[in-house]
Amino acid sequence: MYKFIIVVFMIGFSIFSPADTSINISDKDRDDFIGYAYDLKTKNLLYTEHHKYLDEMNHEVRYKEANGELFAIKRIDYQDSLYSPNILQRNNRNGELIDIKIKDKINKKISIRYQENDKEDVKKDQVDFTPKLIIDAGFDQYIKSNWDTLVNINNTKKELTIDYLIPSALDHYKLSIKKVNCEKIDNYCFSISASNFFINLFSSDLKLTYSKLDENPPRLTSFQGRSNICDSEGNYQDVTIMYKYDNQ
Repeated sequence: MYKFIIVVFMIGFSIFSPADTSINISDKDRDDFIGYAYDLKTKNLLYTEHHKYLDEMNHEVRYKEANGELFAIKRIDYQDSLYSPNILQRNNRNGELIDIKIKDKINKKISIRYQENDKEDVKKDQVDFTPKLIIDAGFDQYIKSNWDTLVNINNTKKELTIDYLIPSALDHYKLSIKKVNCEKIDNYCFSISASNFFINLFSSDLKLTYSKLDENPPRLTSFQGRSNICDSEGNYQDVTIMYKYDNQ
């Protein structure tokens, strides 16, 4: 099962090299926040995501069941790249493992280790680092760095494409991003869809909403689409995630 992981979003034309650590995450970007994931159909709370920056380059996400029980931890390291960070995630619901890291900075190789559950073997592979490659929460850093291009996308072209890493596939695939109309005029809304028909079979379009009232930096207020973390049966549910920040 392919997964689209998005605590956040991305877009733009430029990216710094994986060895570039001169760009730091601002103090405001490092505010703690919580995502409340609701079943898209039943509206029941499925789990919560607790986001915390341990320092300016290390981000931790703790996933908790609706009853508050911890079931997964993800660690995100931006030391090598803000857009293609190192990722380590273990889901105790079924033993799923995601381990992604820049292994060879000179030849720009990214190592991927993926284990579907604790009964399966770990799959391993490497992919080339590309200028448009986005990994996991690098989505958010990418969108913030290219915000002006994003909000004016309809003035330049109908959509943009990037390469998004899908750990379970041990590969990256093209995604298309376009600006769409919002129900509320004080929001910016974006749709993300897979360019590859085969990948489209596994996920509907993703919808991201950012508030126009807070653009420095822009903040994600909601996400709608396939969850990035599976349930105990290994299934990925369609969810709406609402984000609340500590300083709100």
